[in-house]
Amino acid sequence: MVKVKICAGSHCSLVGALNILETLEELQKEYPDQIQIERVECLDKCEDIKKAPVVKVDDELITSAQNQIVISKVMERIK
Repeated sequence: MVKVKICAGSHCSLVGALNILETLEELQKEYPDQIQIERVECLDKCEDIKKAPVVKVDDELITSAQNQIVISKVMERIK
């Protein structure tokens, strides 16, 4: 199972974390037993706002995360 943590703190949410979360939730419907999503308040990368949004896929931390990159990382682990 792929474990995804996504920062839903205020700054990450403003710069796209919620869009990534929505996309992940749609993907989770296609792979219900293979993706676990957890919303967290912070992944401790807030010292540099340019790193937002922050997503963690298993043990890999993705800063300045974008939908396409996050989905790609998740799909690599599913297949």
